[in-house]
Amino acid sequence: MPTGRAGTALWAGIGLVLAAAAYLVLALVLGRQVPTVGSVEGVDIRGLSTEEAVARLERDLATVASAEIVVTVGNSGRTFAVRPAEAGLALDVPGTLDRPAGFTLDPVRIWRHLAGSAERQVATTVDEARLTTTVTARAAEAEVAPRDGSVTFADGTATGVAAVTGVTVPVQPLVRQLAAAYPRATAVTAEVTLTPPTVTQEAVDAALDSFARPAMSGPVTLVAGPATASLTPAQLAPMLSMTPNADGGLSPVVDRTKLASVMTEALGGVLPKSQDARIVVEDDVPKVLPSLDGVEMDPATSADVLIAALTATDRTAQLAVTTSRPAFTTEAAEALGVIEVVASFDSRFPYDPSRTANLITASNTINGTLLKPGETFSLNGILGERTAEKGYREGYVIEDGRLVKGIGGGVSQVSTVVYNLAWFSGATLVEHTPHAFYISRYPEGREATVYWPGIDNAFTNSTPHGMLIQMWVAGSQVHGRIWSTKTYDVEAVKGPRTNIRPGRTITDDTVACVSQPDIVPGFDVTVTRVIKQGGAEVAREDHTTNYRPEDRVVCTNPNHQR
Repeated sequence: MPTGRAGTALWAGIGLVLAAAAYLVLALVLGRQVPTVGSVEGVDIRGLSTEEAVARLERDLATVASAEIVVTVGNSGRTFAVRPAEAGLALDVPGTLDRPAGFTLDPVRIWRHLAGSAERQVATTVDEARLTTTVTARAAEAEVAPRDGSVTFADGTATGVAAVTGVTVPVQPLVRQLAAAYPRATAVTAEVTLTPPTVTQEAVDAALDSFARPAMSGPVTLVAGPATASLTPAQLAPMLSMTPNADGGLSPVVDRTKLASVMTEALGGVLPKSQDARIVVEDDVPKVLPSLDGVEMDPATSADVLIAALTATDRTAQLAVTTSRPAFTTEAAEALGVIEVVASFDSRFPYDPSRTANLITASNTINGTLLKPGETFSLNGILGERTAEKGYREGYVIEDGRLVKGIGGGVSQVSTVVYNLAWFSGATLVEHTPHAFYISRYPEGREATVYWPGIDNAFTNSTPHGMLIQMWVAGSQVHGRIWSTKTYDVEAVKGPRTNIRPGRTITDDTVACVSQPDIVPGFDVTVTRVIKQGGAEVAREDHTTNYRPEDRVVCTNPNHQR
């Protein structure tokens, strides 16, 4: 056995090895054991039982456990809060106290373990599914959709709409970030993905400078042939817009429909319009008033010309024009052959100022009506509803075999004149309705009432020539003429009255009663229209009318209508 200094050194070395081995064993054992914890997250729990420590920690760390974590979304300026309880984040206090310390050779930590002065962080539990669901919902609310920049025109002012960069929040990185931060951090900044707009703010600024502001800087002069007009910025604004182009910029666009409307309104009073030819009767002779060509703007090029003018120095748009032809030319009017009277009929009427006013109004409305070959005349179509606004007055009309007051009374006399003009011109009789009972001022079986809207008087011009209807009121008569080229000779052959039916006397005590002084028997009559051409008969038509009796009406109420 070694002695002396060598022995001493040997025994010292053996002692150090044994001490090191003992220290290592101690570290391994302590690393597998729960330390004697002095505090958790700064909460002192020395000398407490496990149950007491759990209660104190849950009480003192409650605020920390429930504190919201405010998430800032990149540099968007938007934030949202995550509530731990809602997101599946919670403290695990019992797990904190039961947790082994972990292997370490640090003598300070080993001493704290043995001495009960260890400081430890509280353990947590994470429900990853709930946290992911919460983050997904909150992130979606905070995200910013990308928005292209644009330019608007309103009230004659160009305004830029700022471009917006889109911001989205990747969910999984934020889930991991929140799980690591809880409960010691109450604010985190989320990673974001940025989506730039297609039309950037630089593009908006360029569009404002190059087009939009110059376009609204003042009026633009339109020149269309002999006409000129000026459009103000306020008039121009509704038709202008700017849309994205393939280069990421904004290009001006003109609403062509609105442009045409605005230009037509601006130039309408000075731009010559086409005028149809007209056929009128002057000094008892038909005369063709010639048609006129007009000038129209060419819509195909107007928009491009206007866009160029909005940034031009002189701000003048030279619009292309075309000649507009009338729908009814002088040549077409002359070819209709309106040269002579082919039918004439006059009808005398009794004195009644209101009724006469209705005859004048209706005759003036019909006068000058031109029917081309194949066209159909409709009396209701020409006159429309008879109203006071059109100048019609109250007169007598027949309802259920009795005279009553009604607006437009007497117009049936004009209808009878029209019917006879159609009859003797050889036109095709399309629709007519005789009066309910016979009225002596009209020819038997050759008369027609009219009532809005259900009873009409219509005929078709079945000749190869035009028909111009002339009507006027003079000398207590309604006068009617049809001017055309004579095609047919027409006769009216009236048969005898048959099936005579007597009337009766009616007493009426109502205020609305209208007296009818005479009984007029009812009867049937047939009138034959014979149409010849060049002396040869080409058509024969029988028209039978069944008149009901006109009763004598005695009004006994002293206030009845008169």
